Amino acid sequence: MNQRHLTVGILAMSLLGVAGAAAQQQTPADTSPQSSQPPRILHKETVTVTAPGEVRTEQSISEATIQEAAPGTSPIRIVSQLPSVDYTSADPYGAYEWAVRISVRGFNQNQLGFTLDEVPLGDMSYGNWNGLHISRAIIDENLGRAVLSQGTGALETASNSNLGGTVQFYSLDPSDTRSFTVEQSFGSFNAYRTVGRFESGLLGGKTKFYVTGVSQFTDKWKGSGDIGQNYWQLNTKIVHYFGSKGVLTGYFDYSDRHETDYQDLSKVYEQKLGYKWDNYGNWPQSVQAAYATAATYAASAALNGPSNAGCDVSLSGTPYSFPGAVANLDPVNDDPCDAAYYAGAGLRKDYLGYLNYKAALTSKLTWKTTAYGHGDDGIGLWFAPSVELTPSNDPNFFSEVLAATGSPIVMRSSEYGIQRGGFLTSLSYESARNRLEGGMWYEHENFDLARRVYATGATAPNQSLDSFPKNPFSTLWGYNFGIDVIQIHLQDQYKVSNALTVSAGFKTLYNYIDGKLSAPSTDPSNFAQGQLNAGKPFQPQLGLNYKLDKHNELFTDAAYNVRTYQAGGNGFGNAPWGTTQAGFDALKSTLRPETSWTEEGGYRYTGPKGSLQASYFHVNFNDRLLATKQGAGIAGNASLLSNVGGVTTNGMDVAATLPLPSGFALYNGFTYSRSTYDDDLVTKYDANHNPLPANTYATKGKLAVDAPEYLYKTELSYNHKELFSHIDADYMSKRYYAYDNTGSVDGRFLTNVAGGYNRKELGPLQDLKLQLSIYNLTGEKYYSSIGTNGFDATDPTGESATLQVGSPRTFVGSLSVRF
Repeated sequence: MNQRHLTVGILAMSLLGVAGAAAQQQTPADTSPQSSQPPRILHKETVTVTAPGEVRTEQSISEATIQEAAPGTSPIRIVSQLPSVDYTSADPYGAYEWAVRISVRGFNQNQLGFTLDEVPLGDMSYGNWNGLHISRAIIDENLGRAVLSQGTGALETASNSNLGGTVQFYSLDPSDTRSFTVEQSFGSFNAYRTVGRFESGLLGGKTKFYVTGVSQFTDKWKGSGDIGQNYWQLNTKIVHYFGSKGVLTGYFDYSDRHETDYQDLSKVYEQKLGYKWDNYGNWPQSVQAAYATAATYAASAALNGPSNAGCDVSLSGTPYSFPGAVANLDPVNDDPCDAAYYAGAGLRKDYLGYLNYKAALTSKLTWKTTAYGHGDDGIGLWFAPSVELTPSNDPNFFSEVLAATGSPIVMRSSEYGIQRGGFLTSLSYESARNRLEGGMWYEHENFDLARRVYATGATAPNQSLDSFPKNPFSTLWGYNFGIDVIQIHLQDQYKVSNALTVSAGFKTLYNYIDGKLSAPSTDPSNFAQGQLNAGKPFQPQLGLNYKLDKHNELFTDAAYNVRTYQAGGNGFGNAPWGTTQAGFDALKSTLRPETSWTEEGGYRYTGPKGSLQASYFHVNFNDRLLATKQGAGIAGNASLLSNVGGVTTNGMDVAATLPLPSGFALYNGFTYSRSTYDDDLVTKYDANHNPLPANTYATKGKLAVDAPEYLYKTELSYNHKELFSHIDADYMSKRYYAYDNTGSVDGRFLTNVAGGYNRKELGPLQDLKLQLSIYNLTGEKYYSSIGTNGFDATDPTGESATLQVGSPRTFVGSLSVRF
């Protein structure tokens, strides 16, 4: 059975289950898919910093706060207001997925869990292998709230990647009132965005739905040539009530996204070429640079042998030089070959849908089940000098391409195909003292991944950044991964007394991946194939909550979590299949999945004077996996994956919301988090994964990469009658991008402001809203995302091209109205 048939079958079985269960209902069901007792909101426009009664740290962003963000802002950026969240992006909206980074208490986004209406979104990495980014899963205006568990994570979250925190997004339900809303926004860098939303209202007292569409276009804030970023997206959600018996919810999302890449920078590039340095966007310049790159590779081969050919050699005596400012780079140390390319882009088309049925089987027993399906076609495009892509088995690749096309440049692609489907089902029993809940998640996926090159021309690129190319010149490799995951969980919250509540539970996770070559290869031994299993049968979580009085409480919890392996090929993240067959066979018996043990405890106050939460946390992260590069990343060389030790994290965070007179409210969040490596790093292994003569980096006791020690967030908001406004600031301390702490970027302080006018009624119009938002109010220049091209062991001279700089001051104005 292929994946498309499987997805359809799962949806059909869910509908049959709905029909069978509807006849058994006795009492009304809770009709909201968000009805997990959301935290109390003390001020409708501020961040909610407490979750009364919870045994763990948990905080949320409400709909009102979400809707005050600039139109088009990624939900990930909105979550960044919460404590312990380290968020960065290269664009003002947080929509450019290559550079979007989020980490929580030392764990990056690949080690967190994400869901939308409980449907798994995978690990939200750029080359996503098991899901999709939240910005492609829902239109911002349809987002109802977001809940972050920073420490142990929500036990029921359907995820095989979360070692620490979980982020649960929830969509809005349709309104009971019929209406049509239109929103138009304009902004810096030729940005415009149009949103239309139709609400059916309650039909026949049983059914309601909405349909929302959005079209957004903007230019990159720097660069030349084709610098357009655009997407269009469609959401629909339908809710049908079975009288007092239950509720059926259906959701569908289609997303078509095009992103032109920002060039990754090194500190040397930024200092010598400028803050706004980017890809050439000019074909003649790019051809000149490609010929210069080929010349330096030839010179390197003459000096070091063909297998060690590279760019870092003297350009003297070669017939070509790099164009413009790149010619001023030091040819030996500054790597002019990688300073820029013609252009790059990412294209993604996604379909996501689910059916959810929720019903009260008795006055105490609730059942809910969700069946979902997701399809993705994606490609990453990169115009690169063909000499940099020379396969190990074809040393004449450059001359072959040049003879066939007349161009020294090819378009290299990373091509993705996801077809996955699954279901979640759970039962919850609630009495005066107990809330017992258990459930299961199953998913099957086919994931296709390939690296190909396409021909270009001598005088023109002959390939578009806006469409999927056809007729590849060569396929470097292609994989198909069959993936099955099953998770079972059981948890009980027992009220020992009016003051003391105890929570205990566990989950069982099993993940099976079978990776096979799907494209022919003349050298199959250079590519790994085979099966890997990961998971743990018992991952416990337990906690306590003690109420000192109706406003004050103490809480503590602990959890053990496992992250399963990532599917991928050569040069693709931390994938075990990114090595040779011999290397894969050797590591199968020694490789272990990453695990974590998290402990936290804290205090909450929730009352008329505001809310306060303070917590201490300790994390042991074990069996950290690292793929060490065995050559230039662009060439897709095999990497070697190994367990390189652990990380220990200790820290605390404090968050408070304080209502002030005259419609003002103040929010503050502070985090101190120190994540350090437990071991030194050894990066040299042979093809059989045996250590070579030691190449050791002194990382023991050093701070973990992309894990700032200090975070501070503050926001002052104002809401009075039709007027609203807020100003927020965000401080992030120094971050490291080299494991031995020789490469780092300084801390930065950003300020954003927004304000507007919201009139509930104006003649035939309703909810007339006018808003102006300004990102990076002071025009700060800073390094934003780091590690976009991976992290290096050391970088004392600032040559690692793995940084992005932050976008400048950006204005966005919008007008929306509801009829």
